[in-house]
Amino acid sequence: MRELSLKAGVAALTLAAAVASALYVSSHLRNQGAPLHPAVVTVTSGVDTGEGPPVTSTYVS
Repeated sequence: MRELSLKAGVAALTLAAAVASALYVSSHLRNQGAPLHPAVVTVTSGVDTGEGPPVTSTYVS
């Protein structure tokens, strides 16, 4: 009986943690100050080419 109650308790705790995290994430979807939203990276136009030799192989021994 003890094993069954332990398994039921662990399952309930896991389910509660999953539900709590889902509620936390869904409540912060529209909040731009939330820690789950990283800053947006702005892309500059154009490509900066280097002056180095062209890459002919990526093999390194």
